[in-house]
Amino acid sequence: MQKKFRPMTKIQRDRQKQYVAGLDGLRAVAVLMVLAYHLRLPIAKGGLLGVTVFFVISGFLITRILVSELENTNTVHIKKFWIRRVRRLLPAVLVMVTVLTFVSAVFNRVLFTKVCSDLPSVVLGYNNWWQIFNDVSYFENAGAPSPLTHCWSLAIETQFYMLYPLLLLWLKKCTQRHKDWQRIAARVTILAAFISLGAMCILFDPSKDPTRVYYGTDTRAFSLLFGAYLVFMMKSGRPKKALSGALKNVVGIISFLILFYLMVKIDGFSSFFYRGGQGIASACTVLVIFSLLDEGSILNRVLSVYPLRWIGDRSYGIYLWHYPVIILLGNGGRQSWWVYIVEVLLIFTISDLSYRFIETPIRNGIIGKSIETIRRRPRTRKERRRQIRVLRRSISAGLFTLVMASGVLMCMTFVPRKAALSDVRNMEKQAEKAKKIADQKMVQMKDSALQANQQINRAALRSDEEISGSLNLLLIGDSIALGAADRFYEVFPAGICDAAVSRQATAGPGIYNAYASDKGWNGDGVIVALGANGLLHNTLDQMRELLGKDRPLFVVTVRAPYVNWEMPNNETIDEFVKLAENTYLIDWYKISEGHGEYFAEDGTHLSSEGIQAYVNGVKEAVLEVYRTSAQEY
Repeated sequence: MQKKFRPMTKIQRDRQKQYVAGLDGLRAVAVLMVLAYHLRLPIAKGGLLGVTVFFVISGFLITRILVSELENTNTVHIKKFWIRRVRRLLPAVLVMVTVLTFVSAVFNRVLFTKVCSDLPSVVLGYNNWWQIFNDVSYFENAGAPSPLTHCWSLAIETQFYMLYPLLLLWLKKCTQRHKDWQRIAARVTILAAFISLGAMCILFDPSKDPTRVYYGTDTRAFSLLFGAYLVFMMKSGRPKKALSGALKNVVGIISFLILFYLMVKIDGFSSFFYRGGQGIASACTVLVIFSLLDEGSILNRVLSVYPLRWIGDRSYGIYLWHYPVIILLGNGGRQSWWVYIVEVLLIFTISDLSYRFIETPIRNGIIGKSIETIRRRPRTRKERRRQIRVLRRSISAGLFTLVMASGVLMCMTFVPRKAALSDVRNMEKQAEKAKKIADQKMVQMKDSALQANQQINRAALRSDEEISGSLNLLLIGDSIALGAADRFYEVFPAGICDAAVSRQATAGPGIYNAYASDKGWNGDGVIVALGANGLLHNTLDQMRELLGKDRPLFVVTVRAPYVNWEMPNNETIDEFVKLAENTYLIDWYKISEGHGEYFAEDGTHLSSEGIQAYVNGVKEAVLEVYRTSAQEY
């Protein structure tokens, strides 16, 4: 029996007319780079720019829908627009957080605790601001990151969908007498984009945590607005007049190559990305989209190949599921190659199921169609049977949803929670104690003659204990070094350990200046044990310059498996030590390789065995230098 032909609706015809296959390919490239970045593959140092590409595409597509509706109806049906956005984004998110809640509650209580904390902000679309203003303790955030951390970008898109339609509708009403309202809207859009880009450049401070700049809607909106601006430019027809088909091909290909180079080669946490890099990536994406709008363009044909279109169709699901899978299976750290394969296969399988059975049916209005079928009065027995089937399925789906929602609430209410570090109070007490000891030692060292005598008498010292006991070393560190402070003082009783929780590496030079200039410290050498909480930037260069040529500088490598700057910082340290004079390596990363017993549950802070190994590593590196110095006297 032949199926009854059903003509396409106007919305379906518009979608088919506006569909650009190459955009699916561009989405695929973006999501693959994000995936590679979170898998810590070296081919995607700047893979986070994939999110920037998503923003530009979203801004373009949404604005095209809004402008088309404004042209046809002279208004925007805000309620229907928001419902369509919710229908597109929320169902897959709800399924993801439900599964994640149950799995983490059973297999990983630390991650479960983080999921419970982040879940409301994810569902309600303010996760980016939740992460910015979150007052959760540093210790509760220790270890593997929350599996919902990546939802910050969905929150920014949600907020854009809420506000930008209102802006366009307001501009349309305010300029009703103006024939070319789109020109005004374009100017407002591009002005807002540059204000947002300027805010990112101005607010970024390499010496501080970049969370505010990276997650802020105001500092990331420019990518969405650049995409929106392209719609107005295309409506004006100016780009088509300015660029011929051949030139458009060249511009598109060059822009894509620049964008791809940035995603592959440039460190995604560098200052460059906050001070123009994101803007360059957004502009390149705009030019790529402009080229893709020409169906005959070379770039469009390349990005329209079936594998890329298949991934692009499922890019939303891949983005939603990739981070929870990576965190649950590998805790976000480096894994064996076979674990990577399992993770990728699982991500693609779940994403395909989500696309087929959740995203596509709901996007095509299955809920509304089911309600319409149930409410309709059947005219035939066949329609009656169909109505009963739909009703049964709807009741089953509703009951299943209710059970899942109740299960999530019960898990959040009754399942015990657990922090990555159970020693929070002891660590906080250690921080207070370390500060008091450092202050007391500086008071004792005010007598410069005592320091001079220590340095003169060292010529007669020969044993390792005598040398280490006499050294007035200044250790500047973060919470990892803080945990080893007591042991450090046992080995280096004349030294000072200034370590603090959540200390940024860029704070090091200021701390040294406070000791050398303000407190009169004039010791034997400095140990820098920073880099677990952010990039080093130019910290080591500044420290080397401040110390002068005669005083040795020791630098400790980083073991922080859940942060993306671990390897960049260690590479920076290795290169710096090789090039800088009187600078020495304390390779904690190598010392701790394969020694899980050295760490607390978060995999970063030290256990009692780790404290011994950490300080012994410092001691051996220091003694290698000062044994030679003692022999030269």
